[in-house]
Formats: sequence, structure tokens, C-alpha cells
Amino acid sequence: MSGVRKNYLALFWILTIVVYFIGLIIINRGLGFRNIGIFGVALIAYYVGNIYNIAVGRYRLRDMAVVCVVNFIFATVANFFKIFTFYEAIVLFGIIAMFQIVFRYIIIVGVVERQRIMFIGENDYTQDLLESIKNDEQYRFIEHYKNVQKKDYGYDILKICDLKKINIIVDFTENLLINPKIVDKLLKNKLKGLQYYNYLEFYEMYENKLPVSHLSPKWFLENTGFEIYHNNFNLKAKRILDIIFALLIGVCVIPIMIIAAIIIKLESKGPIFFIQERIGEGNKPFKIVKFRSMTTDAEKDGPKWATKNDNRVTKFGKFMRLTRVDELPQLWNVLKGEMSFVGPRPEREFFIKQLEKEIMYYNLRHTVKPGLTGWAQVMYPYGASVEDAYRKLQYDLYYIKNHDILFDMKILLKTITIVIFGKGR
Repeated sequence: MSGVRKNYLALFWILTIVVYFIGLIIINRGLGFRNIGIFGVALIAYYVGNIYNIAVGRYRLRDMAVVCVVNFIFATVANFFKIFTFYEAIVLFGIIAMFQIVFRYIIIVGVVERQRIMFIGENDYTQDLLESIKNDEQYRFIEHYKNVQKKDYGYDILKICDLKKINIIVDFTENLLINPKIVDKLLKNKLKGLQYYNYLEFYEMYENKLPVSHLSPKWFLENTGFEIYHNNFNLKAKRILDIIFALLIGVCVIPIMIIAAIIIKLESKGPIFFIQERIGEGNKPFKIVKFRSMTTDAEKDGPKWATKNDNRVTKFGKFMRLTRVDELPQLWNVLKGEMSFVGPRPEREFFIKQLEKEIMYYNLRHTVKPGLTGWAQVMYPYGASVEDAYRKLQYDLYYIKNHDILFDMKILLKTITIVIFGKGR
């Protein structure tokens, strides 16, 4: 999402909270613990339901319907638990629904213009970015300037920026900023609103992953991030939250786990649980615990990549993978400290040895605890080849570089969205 839209997204959240308080005044109700509780849950539901999504170019009737349905559900729940009367709940959440529809419509249709973007030069990341930008309603691709062998081509760039009113420059070259005069004029344009990005910076910001094949040890040294390695507060807070969530969720899902265990046993012969050695933090092996979702002879011919429509998966196994029920026993691994709720997925040593030979920096995944879910899992669900492993590593390293507790919460919410809307792996 572009910086402009991010600002409006933050404003959307803030104004939704303000509208809630205004609604309480209108229905003449004070602020109580239960009021705060249900609205806190509602804010999470708004995120999961994609109500705050303003990174689109049009507002469909379906989007409006989702806003109305989610708010009606919370009005009904609030009335059922006697937090508000039926009239109060309908008025309060009706006001919020109207605000969300109107605000989002105004921002998408009438306020935010598409950013006009220009590429300079090219390399092996250009085409991927180009295809993404052309399909993104936040941007309008204007120019791809390739004649970078021309002497003083920077002056051509400046003319194009003025003539076509370019908002964003993405530089794939290494010599545009050599000429001090070009730098000075670009700086003046930047102070007027032009955004200049080196392609590495833009790729990370736009794709939310790192361009691994173009990184060097020097890049890792010079760039900020990777705070997870030396931020004791984040590490301790992450561990405390892991224990709390594992205990709370573990208690809540006991009935689900019992039902799953019974179905697994009835459906096919073999053990209920699947226990396998994986590699964790610091390259230390540990035993991961999952519900068995494949037939017992799934690897009779040796280790194989799991694929999207794997015929080794049982019928109930497909459902468990879709809803991630098969991962629930790993709460035990979290309690033991072998895993975290959020982190790179743990892989087997057999595949790791292969991948470390073929993919640069693959070993960096093991500097943090593996997770039940992760940034790679919510952004790139399937992994059935070395190419897929490379793609997922890009997301894993982005997570490690930008880790904080709020990022973990975002990943958990995205995971909930994937489970609810049936987009599991």
C-alpha cells in the first residue's frame, strides 16, 4: 500500500473509534468495560473482514454488504449479551456502518489519486515489479526508460518527470546519481513531492519481501532492522505472549482436537499424531507434533515436497490443512519453547541441506524460532520446489528484518482471515 493510502488507513482506524464514542453519546450510554471489550473485538473483525482495505480503485456493492453484515452481527451479539438494548445496538453499529461505507467510498473514489510511476533501467527484478504495478489500482505505470547507456540520460529523466508529472521514480541503475547536477535537481523535485527509490528499497517496501539474490553481506551490515537479534524486550515479550496464547487457545480447542483425533482414527489406519524431526532455532533439531493428514505410506519412496493437491493427503487431512487444525498439536512445541506462534516454518534437515546449497542466506531462517504461522505462510502458501522455497525465504527474511510484536499480531490476524475464508494451504 502506498504511503498516501497508509495515512488514510490510520485515519480510518482513528475515526472509527471516534465515531463509536459519538455513537455512545447519541444513545446516551457511558463507557464501560463491556463496551470497550465488544468494540475491541469489532475492530479485529473489521480488519479480518477487510473493511479497512482502501488499496483498491473501486468500491463494490459486495464491500458495502460486508460492512453491513459485520456490524449487524455485532449489534445482535451486543444485544444478546445485554450490553446494549436492541435499539441502542442498531443505532450505534448502524452509525459505524454508515461512516465506514461513506469514508471508504470518498477515499477510494474521490480523494486518493493513482500514483504515476516510472522505472529507469532494468535487471532480473524489473519484470516482476512491472507486472505487479500494472495490476495494482494504486499506481499508474507511465514510463520505462531503458536508454541508460546514453551520456547524461539523467536530463531526459528530469524532462519526463516534468512533462508527465511523475510521482515515483524507481531506479534500477547504479549511475543515475553520479552527476551532482542531476542529484541537485532531483532533490529539488523531491522537496516538491517526487519520490525516488533505489530498486532494492522499493522492492522491499512494495512487495513486503527482500530481493535475496541481489543482497550482499555489506547490505545486511548497512541496513537497519534485524532488531529481533538484540532486542531483549521483544524476545521476552514474544515468549510471554507465546505461553499465554498457547494455554488459552489450547484450552479452547480441546473439543476440536478430540473430534479430529477420533475422525483420523476412523478414516485410516495408523497413528493419530505425526511426529517428525525438524530443524529449529540455532540449527537445533526438535520433534514437531501434528495431526496426521497423510496416509502412513506417504514417504515409502523417500522424502518428497508437499504439493497443493497432494494425493497422499487423506480426505479429512485436506480439511485439516485448509483450516490448519493439523497444526494444533504444535501448541505443545510452543509451550516447550521449541517454536513460537509466529516465525519461519520449520523444515526437515533433508531439504535444508539441499536448499542451503542452492539458495543464498537460507541458513538465516534458523536464527529465530520457527512458528506455527509466519509471514511467508500468509503471503505465499504453497511450497513444493526450490523456487517456492526461495520465494518463501524472501518473506521470511523480511519478517526477521522488520520483526516486532505488532508485526506478529498482524500475521496472526491474517492467519485468522485465511482460516475463516478457506485459503489454507
